[in-house]
Amino acid sequence: MQFQNWRKALGWLGPGIAKGVGMSMAVQEHSETTQAGADCTNALPNLEIRFTPVYAWMTIGFGVIFFLLGFFIALLGHHRNVGFGFVICLISVPAVIGANYWRKHLHVVAQMTPGQLVLRRDGSIDWDNIAAIENKEIRSSYHGARGRSEFVCIRLKNKPAPKNRWDSFFLKAKHAITGYDIIVPANDMSCTADWFIAECRKRMAATNVSGSAH
Repeated sequence: MQFQNWRKALGWLGPGIAKGVGMSMAVQEHSETTQAGADCTNALPNLEIRFTPVYAWMTIGFGVIFFLLGFFIALLGHHRNVGFGFVICLISVPAVIGANYWRKHLHVVAQMTPGQLVLRRDGSIDWDNIAAIENKEIRSSYHGARGRSEFVCIRLKNKPAPKNRWDSFFLKAKHAITGYDIIVPANDMSCTADWFIAECRKRMAATNVSGSAH
C-alpha cells in the first residue's frame, strides 16, 4: 500500500523517475529480507554436545566405594588383611583419577553450526538436507523391571553415499526397518533428546528463512 502511494505521489515526475524509485524500494526490501535471514542464522551460536558424563561419575562412585572397602579391610575389620586392603585401595585410586580425567575430556558427539549438523559417527549434514527429525522411544520390561530408551531419528532428503557394499546394505536395511537414515541414542548425549531436537529445528528454520530470502 505504501509502495503504491509513493508511485502515485511521484507520478508527476515522469515514468522514468517513478520506475527508478520503485526499483530502488524493491531492492531495499529484498536487502532487508536477506539481512533478516542472515541475522537469524548468525544469531544462533555454535554448540558442542559431548558424551554423557554419567558413566564417568559411576566409575568415580565405584572407585570411592572400593577405596573405602579396602580401607575397612586393611584397618577396621575384625579380620584385618592389610595387604589385600592396600591392593584394593591402590587399584581404586587410579580408577577414580582416570574417571575424573575422562569426565573432563568427554568426546564430542555432535556439533551444531549455522550451516551443518556434524555427528561423530555419521559425518556432516546440511540443515536443509534434513527432511524430519523426531524423538522415538522404546519401552521394555524384564521381570517386572521397566526400561525406556530414547533415540533421535533423522530422515534425510538426499541419502548419504555408502562407503562400501556392507555400508550400503546396512543403510538400506536401517531405512527399511525404521524409516530413518540416522539414529542417535539419547543416552550418548549430555543433553535430553527433546532439547537436542529443538535446537536442530531452530537451525533448520533459520536456514529455510535465509534460503528463501536469497
